Formats: sequence, C-alpha cells, structure tokens
Amino acid sequence: MTKAIDPRPFDAHALEKIDSPEATAAAYFSIFRSPRATERDYEDFESWHARDEANRIAWASVERAWEGSAAMRTEARILEIRERALANRRGRKAWVRPAMAACLALAMMGGVVAVQRHREASAPVAQVVADSRVISTGVGQQSTFRMADGSVITANTATALTVAESDTRRSTTIREGEAFFEVAKNPRKPFTVMAGGVMVTALGTQFAVRSVGGRVDVTLAEGHVRVDMPAADGRAAQSTVLQPGQELVWNGRSYRTAAVEVERRLAWRSGVIDFDRVPLAQAVAEINRYSPQEIIVSSPAIASHPISGTFRIGVTRGFLQSLELAGVARVENESATRAELVAP
Repeated sequence: MTKAIDPRPFDAHALEKIDSPEATAAAYFSIFRSPRATERDYEDFESWHARDEANRIAWASVERAWEGSAAMRTEARILEIRERALANRRGRKAWVRPAMAACLALAMMGGVVAVQRHREASAPVAQVVADSRVISTGVGQQSTFRMADGSVITANTATALTVAESDTRRSTTIREGEAFFEVAKNPRKPFTVMAGGVMVTALGTQFAVRSVGGRVDVTLAEGHVRVDMPAADGRAAQSTVLQPGQELVWNGRSYRTAAVEVERRLAWRSGVIDFDRVPLAQAVAEINRYSPQEIIVSSPAIASHPISGTFRIGVTRGFLQSLELAGVARVENESATRAELVAP
C-alpha cells in the first residue's frame, strides 16, 4: 500500500538554523521545482536571498549545477528576485570566494526530491604528511596524493593509510577507510595494498579498497588485480583474480565476488553517493560515514524501506527532511550531532 505524502509544509527557517547556505539553497531549489511551493516560500526565499552574499552565491551554485535548471532560471518570480539583488549590488565590489560544490537530487521512493551538498569548504584541509608518506582524512574529507612514479591515490572520508616505495616495490597499507588507486604501469615494481589482512596486487590498473569494521571491499574499475586473503577458521589462505566490473568482499573468514556498477559504487570520487533501492538502514550507515551528525534508525519497521537517488555527501538535513516529506520516517531528538528516525 502506498503511503501518503506528509502534508507538513516546507520549513526553510528550521533548515537555516541547522545547515549552511548551500544546504538551504538546495532545499529551496527542490521545493520550487515541486508543486508544493507556496507564496510564503517565495517570500521567505526573497528575504534569505537578499540577506547575505553567501546565500546568493550558494543559490547561483545550485542553479549552475542542476542540468535541468533552465526552467528555474526563467521562472518569473525567481528572475524578479535575482534582478532586485543585482540592482542592490551595483556600485560596490562583489565578494568573491571559491565556488561551493553544488547539489544533485535525492529521489525518494515516495516521489519527493531533496538535494544536498558536499561539505568541502567548512571542513579542514585533509592532511598529507609527505615525509612519512601518511595520508589522513577526517569525516567528510577527501585527499589526493601523487606518487613519484605518477600513481595517484585518492583517500575517501575518515581514512588513514601509509605509502612506501622502494626500488622493487610500491605499497600502501590502509589502517581504516577507503581509497581509490590509479596505478602507473611498471612490471618491475608491483603495487600492493594491504587492508585487514588482505593483500591486493596490481601492475597497472584502477581499483578501490575499503576497510571498515573488519570488512574489506575491493572494487576493480580497470585492468586486473590479484587478491590474497589470509588463512581463517581452519581454511587455508585463499587467492583470486578480479576482472573489471567485479567486487570482492572479505568478511574476515571467507570471501565472495559479484558484478558491480562501478560508477555507482565509486561515485564518492565525484562528491556524491548513489543509491539504487538500498535499504534505509544501509543508506543511513553510508551517509553517516560522511557527516558528524549521526543518524540512528530507531524503528526496525522502516529499516528495510528501499531508497534510491544520488546526492552530495556531507550534509544530512536535506536527507532527513525528504524522508519525512515522503512519509518514510519521522525525525526525533535532532541535534547537530544526532538524529533518530522512527516510523511515521
């Protein structure tokens, strides 16, 4: 049975108190593309748009990013607001800052669209200690490291790894987290990645390794890699070779391989997460990796509800609001560091 859409109005004021200009701009953009926009929403937007240069920059960034925003750019009410803002700015120097990462849509099963953004500007710069070849990223951060031979390592959120290179070998050890490897070909110097007791060996290829909570995932985008796994539970050590488009999952005792949509699986490299009918509990666990605000699914009844969509990593407010609007869940006990999801 299809669940009715929650009739509660869009609450931009509540969003502004919790999130950034980019997240608020994304939420306004989403509501204006829906039939739910009210006269009050436009009035609130005009006030928000005129209030701060950062708000105007955030709105322009969202407009530029959305491929289908041409209609929005010609919407009469939005044009009027923008022209008024430009008139107010004439005669003074505009504040310029690097463009923020823009937002894509999160399409919920209930038909509600929400947009989010990647918290790049507000997070500290990821640390790369060149002398000791240590790459460390915080929650929501990403960092790229180029080795002397041209190989490139991109570390994802909350990752710690070390890099070593000798005359005969190139090696990386992932202590925790995830990284994507673009390996320069050199048959005389194999490239190895160690994670959770698993060793991945490649000559020239592109692949990702993720080690979180005792589980190791290896996703192959290009070329071939050999994966060696340790002896466990009385079983001898195991080894297998992956083909492009395959993923291996090692749970500490055994492994399985399966075909995988590489672009979706590695969408984080573009600053987005892409779900296709993923259970809510699994989607929440992935979102939590990128944000200091932890979401908890408190009602088991909603944990398996399927979620589909693509959205920018780092901010959870739009995701939470979309769940409520779609009638999937209700948010309780929300703070800057925590939010609970219960059955609606």
